[in-house]
Amino acid sequence: MQKLTLFFLALSLAFSNCDQAPNDRNEKLIDHASEMPDTFHLLTQYWELTDADNPTSKDVSFTSDDGIEDGSGIVFMTDSSVLENPAGDMTYGKFSMNGNRIDVIFDDGRKAGYIIDRISKDALLLSRTEDKHTSKLTYKATHTSWPDSGKNPFAKENYRWAQKPKKPESDEEIKTRVKQCVQFYAYYFAGFINGKAEQIDFNALPNCLNWYQGGISIQNEDGLDKKWINCFYSAEQAFKGRQMLEDAIVKKYKWDEKETNWIKQTMPVLQQIHDKM
Repeated sequence: MQKLTLFFLALSLAFSNCDQAPNDRNEKLIDHASEMPDTFHLLTQYWELTDADNPTSKDVSFTSDDGIEDGSGIVFMTDSSVLENPAGDMTYGKFSMNGNRIDVIFDDGRKAGYIIDRISKDALLLSRTEDKHTSKLTYKATHTSWPDSGKNPFAKENYRWAQKPKKPESDEEIKTRVKQCVQFYAYYFAGFINGKAEQIDFNALPNCLNWYQGGISIQNEDGLDKKWINCFYSAEQAFKGRQMLEDAIVKKYKWDEKETNWIKQTMPVLQQIHDKM
């Protein structure tokens, strides 16, 4: 990737204010618009990787020969969990902060040290050192906020549906996977609402739904997202899951017809769909 020069429109935090993370990692974010949240609260969101100097293979976004798009990024959560590449080759871990330094121990045994070179409400620059290899990473904010880690869509339990099973599943297991998918997106939408994001980005995430003001539809089998199909044991089981979801979507749900923001309008309907499946 080419190195980009970034101009930050928001005030960057001085590292003297990079306090240790609070004991209650689910602490509510600062509500006062005039106050700049501390580093921990700015950090705990979904960051999309936009550029990297001296990258490793995991820092490269690409589309495979079978049309599956992989995106690079990182999610820091309020319970100190971290997920590397939620739209790619996912790896979970735990992080700790000390000033502007972040240390991560991943579940696969890898260790990485990050230095926050700069952070603002819009962008994050990290220097990551892993196995004596240092990369300069530039991320853009998604402006998401999940103060309660239990309702973070990328928490292990909430994102388990996106991991391909090793053996065929029963109809009940397929239905559970589909319900978890719907709950994931209800939480995902909520994060953009909490963070007061102006738009929502699906970031190459597995998705089989079409979104628009006042409605949700499902993709046709011929155009079904290949990444979503790959969340199931086989295409046949994915099509079965798609049909279960279509049967659920066609039911009647309560839409707020006065709500002009389609993100705010859609989120509670997703929760209704999940609860009635």
